[in-house]
Amino acid sequence: MGLGELGLRLFLLHLLWIAGTLAGLVVAGLFPATAAVHAVLREDQREAARERAGEDTPPRPGLWRAFWSAWRAELGRANRIGAVLVLGWAVIALDRWILTGAIGGGSSTAAHGGGALDLGAAAPWISGVVVALTIVTALLSIVVWPLAAHFDDPLPRIWRMTLSLLVTRLPLTLSIAAVLMASVWVWQSIPGLVPVFGLALPFWAVSMLIWRSGVLPRT
Repeated sequence: MGLGELGLRLFLLHLLWIAGTLAGLVVAGLFPATAAVHAVLREDQREAARERAGEDTPPRPGLWRAFWSAWRAELGRANRIGAVLVLGWAVIALDRWILTGAIGGGSSTAAHGGGALDLGAAAPWISGVVVALTIVTALLSIVVWPLAAHFDDPLPRIWRMTLSLLVTRLPLTLSIAAVLMASVWVWQSIPGLVPVFGLALPFWAVSMLIWRSGVLPRT
């Protein structure tokens, strides 16, 4: 795609993501909307790969129809994936809350490194573990969607594939982490881009990295 055409498509996908999220009253719409965006991006990548190979590209439905068809198809499955992510982030939030003294510890205790619990010399190590888990969960939260869009396997297998990908493809994992950090930096530096592209831009970048890494079959 040309740069202008890509920018327009990502902008429209961002609007559709918002509409899909609102259609499920946010709670039930956030994850199906995310899955639908990745379903569209997957077909975009497949079409581009066929064009590069000089193959015929069959006609596709319009963006509106493709998005909402995927939204409806992924409603239950995407929310089950999302429930696991919400649980994971809730556990991390609780851990960080305890470590920073938000539960009964007070600021004075937190200032001495113990948080609500007096962890002593173990506090920095436990804090490091929480940071590592936060990074892993962030990577899982974005990588699981392209794989779920590509494979119709049971969800436990999707999670295993996602974790395996992050562990065995370190250059790819580092590239995805760089995309996440760059996205946060751009959002902070140019907040005006958030309402224009939102999550569609990093979703596209991660999907492209995974697709071009060769880990996904082309069918």
